[in-house]
Amino acid sequence: MLIYAYQPDRALLITDSAVIVGNLSEWEADENRARIYSSTQMRSLADSLLGGPTDVRLDTAKAICLRLLKHDSILADPKRQQDVLEILTYTERMQNDTLGWLEHSRALAEVCRQVGELATYDGLRTEAEIGAALCALGQMEPGMAKMDSVIAVLSNVRTFAALDALIIASKRKIVILGSHSKYAETLPVAHRIIDRLDDYEANPDLYHDGSHREPPTDDKRAGYIRFYRGQAMNYITAAYTALSEQGGMLAAFRQIEEGTREATVRENLARYNALQQQMEAERQKAIADRNSLIAIASCILSLLVIVCSIILVRVNRSIRHKNSVLVQQFTDAAHYKELYQNEKKIHEPQPAVSDLNTLSDEQLFRHINEVVTREKLFLDPNFGRQTIIERFHLSKERVGAIFSKGSDYSKLSDYIQQLRMEYAAKLLVDNPQMTIVQIASDCGFSSHKYFTERFHHYYSMTPTEFREAKM
Repeated sequence: MLIYAYQPDRALLITDSAVIVGNLSEWEADENRARIYSSTQMRSLADSLLGGPTDVRLDTAKAICLRLLKHDSILADPKRQQDVLEILTYTERMQNDTLGWLEHSRALAEVCRQVGELATYDGLRTEAEIGAALCALGQMEPGMAKMDSVIAVLSNVRTFAALDALIIASKRKIVILGSHSKYAETLPVAHRIIDRLDDYEANPDLYHDGSHREPPTDDKRAGYIRFYRGQAMNYITAAYTALSEQGGMLAAFRQIEEGTREATVRENLARYNALQQQMEAERQKAIADRNSLIAIASCILSLLVIVCSIILVRVNRSIRHKNSVLVQQFTDAAHYKELYQNEKKIHEPQPAVSDLNTLSDEQLFRHINEVVTREKLFLDPNFGRQTIIERFHLSKERVGAIFSKGSDYSKLSDYIQQLRMEYAAKLLVDNPQMTIVQIASDCGFSSHKYFTERFHHYYSMTPTEFREAKM
C-alpha cells in the first residue's frame, strides 16, 4: 500500500495477486481498493482504470466502504470499522457530500472512543471534521465551537497523534474561516501550526508515541514537517493577500521561497543519495546473484558429468559384455555349422554333376552350396542368380525353386548375405591386421558404408565392435 498514491494500477494488481495466493481475504482486498481509489494522487489514471467519467473512483470507493460496513468481520472489529470510516469520511468530504460526511464522522468518533487511547486523538480529529461539516451545513456557531474545543484540547498534548490531529483540525478551521472571508482569524491558527511543527522538529523524541501515522524515519519526518509547514505558509500568504497587507505578504512569500529552496535542495540531495544507494545495492545483489548462479550451475554441471560418466561406463561395460556374448555365440554357431556340413559330406556324398537334372531341389541346393562355399563364389561382387544359372546350366525357374523349396532361405539375396557376413566375421577375428575397408572389399562389397550397415543389421554391432568384442 506504500505505492498507491502514485501507482494505483500497480497497487491494484498487487492486491489482486495477494487474494489469488491467499494472503488477503476478499473483504481486506476491498478495503485496500477503496483506499487506492479515494486517496491516489493519480486521479485520472484511477478513473481510467475503472473505465468511467471523472471522479468515478470516489463513487466506487464510497460504494465499497458502505458495503464493508455491513460485513461481519468489520462489525466485529472496531479498529477495522475505524479504518473503513476514515476512508469513507474522506471520500464524502472530497465529494462535498456534507450530510454523509457529518453522519459518518459521528460514527467514526464513536468507534475511535472504543478502540483505545491512541485512537482518542483520531476521535478528536473526527470531532473537528464534524465541526467543519456543521459549518458547511450553515451551523457556524456549533461547528466552530466544536472545532475550537478540539484544538484547545490538542494544543496542550505533546504526542505525535495529538500534533497530527491538531494540524488537521486547524486546517479545517482555516478553510471554514477563509470561505467566510475571515482571513485575519486564520493567521493565528496557521502560526500555531508552524509553532508546533518547529517544536516537533526540535524535540522529536518528546512526540514519539508509536501511533500508526507517525513518520518511521528521519527523512519522512522531515518531509512531514516540510509539507505541513508549507501549507501553513500558504494560508498565511493567502490571508495577507486578502487583507492587502503587503509587508506581511512579502515576508511570508520570502519565507515560503526560502523554505521551498531549502526543501528542494534537501529533496534532490536525498533522492540522489537514495538513488546511489539503490544502484549500489542492486549492483551488489546482481553480483551476488550471478556468483550464486555460477556456483549452482557449476555444482549441477559437475554432478551431471559424474552421473553421465558413471552411466556411460556402465552402459559401455554392458554393451561390451553383450557384444562379447553375441560374438561367441556367432563363432560357435559358425563352428558347429562347419562341423555339421563336413559330417554331412561324409555320410551323404554329393551326386555326380551329370545327375543334376535328376536331383531334388534340396539335393541340388546342397550341391550348389558346396561349390559356392568351396570356391568362394559369393565373394564376387557380381555373384547372383545369373551366375548360378550359367555355372550350373539351370533355368531361372529351377534356381528360384531351389532356394524357395530346397533351402532355409526365402530368397537368394539372403543366402548370399549370410555367406558374406559369416566370411567377414571370420576375417575380422582371424586377420586383425586387415582394415574394415579391406574386409568389405574382400567380401564382395563395393561400398564400405553399405558393408557396415548390413553387418550391423546382421550382427547388431558394427565390424569394429565385433572385432573388439572378440579380442
